[in-house]
Amino acid sequence: MVGITGIGSGIKIDEIVTALVNAERAPKTSQLDRLEKTTVARISAVGSLTSALNTFKTAVDSLNKASLFESRTASSSNTSALKVTAATTAPAGNYNVQVKQLATSSKVALQSVTGGNTATFNSGVLTISAGSSSFNVNITSSNNTLAGMRDAINEAGKSSGVSATIITDDSGSRLVLSSTKSGAGNDIQVVANEDNVTTGANVLTSQAFTPAVDPGNADAFLKPNSTTGAGGVITKAQSAKISIDGLELVRDTNRIEDALEGVTLDLTAAQSSTDLADGKTISVTVGVDKSGVKTNLQKFVDAYNALISTTSQLTAVVPVDGGKPVTGPLLGDSSIRNVLSSLRNEMVNMTGEGGVRALADLGITSDWKTGQLKIDDTKLTKALDGNFDQVAGYLAGDNGLMGRLSKSVGSYVGATGVLKQRTDALQVTKQSVDEQRKVLAVRVESLQTRLYAQYNAMDSLVGRLKQTSESLANQLASLPGFVKKDK
Repeated sequence: MVGITGIGSGIKIDEIVTALVNAERAPKTSQLDRLEKTTVARISAVGSLTSALNTFKTAVDSLNKASLFESRTASSSNTSALKVTAATTAPAGNYNVQVKQLATSSKVALQSVTGGNTATFNSGVLTISAGSSSFNVNITSSNNTLAGMRDAINEAGKSSGVSATIITDDSGSRLVLSSTKSGAGNDIQVVANEDNVTTGANVLTSQAFTPAVDPGNADAFLKPNSTTGAGGVITKAQSAKISIDGLELVRDTNRIEDALEGVTLDLTAAQSSTDLADGKTISVTVGVDKSGVKTNLQKFVDAYNALISTTSQLTAVVPVDGGKPVTGPLLGDSSIRNVLSSLRNEMVNMTGEGGVRALADLGITSDWKTGQLKIDDTKLTKALDGNFDQVAGYLAGDNGLMGRLSKSVGSYVGATGVLKQRTDALQVTKQSVDEQRKVLAVRVESLQTRLYAQYNAMDSLVGRLKQTSESLANQLASLPGFVKKDK
């Protein structure tokens, strides 16, 4: 509305202008609304199709990896004693293993002293060794307490895997040294040499240590004594001992990677002496990973069926009683027809060798009513058990089924795919609708301004004519001899 209109003529100018403007705007607005609604629906539909195809391509690419068919499974009948893993190089096989002894590292307790952490020692050098590696610890006036020696050993022993703690028992406080180096011959030894520079309450040589054989047991070292305070061996360094199919192996660690090709054995506990005496073994089985192939084939079938469901919804025609049928946003769309036709052609194409040349040989068939796939697990298991290499050859590789399907789908999805181009074109159309709305708004505003100007001019003219008419009537009424008629 432009000011107050229709005063001069009494005509309802606002209503007339509004009706004329609406009559001009309504057809174009309706056209743009329909175009925008259709375009937005198509953009959403193409997005749903793209998502379904991407999910399908992911499943296809997972089956197209050679590593899937090279994967190996490894199992142990006693995981509390032995755990196994297998690399792709491991040949299939069964083995009988006995875990006779675990590898352990050295742990020793040195001579105890009185005075706790603050007990002092003469200065000098401690040479600590574990097997072939050794390091020196300088004991000076700045660190000649029990706690100071502990800290100095921990600092100097970092690279050698030797650490120290303090334990207090009934005899006093003592250093306990631990090594991370397992295997026979890697027992900790300590050599102490004094330099007579600093004097403490205890001689440094009291901390010298060499494992001593127990007179009562030639196979064991003397233990620390909490009564006399004498040092001793807490844990002896020893090697792992196992047998594989009766063949004896000795290794310095509990992870054995060089006994069976491609197989890692992790020893976690030794078998009991009773089990070993009875000849009980742990069964180790290495085989191809058929369950991984099965899982990925199921994902492939699920993704394909989801794609079929999506395309059916996007192209559906739903009858409406007494009305126009409701159609999917991509009804009659050539992209859907082309991509599904391409996929189906590849899946029915007979390729490969031997007993696996089609999906049906894997127990995967299509329902003729719905077009969806289903798996016969019994037939699939039989194919994997009897023709595993042929299954790999049929599915994987550039010329395998999955390679061909991936290539086919790849032309539709991705940054330069057909569907991306379709989406870009639809977005341009949507932007065009927005621009046309702006143009329409400007045109309607211009029309409204022009109509108000025209009608207001008419209203002003009518008003002036009425004033002239009234003025003439008054002049005529004032002339001599003019007689007013009674109303």
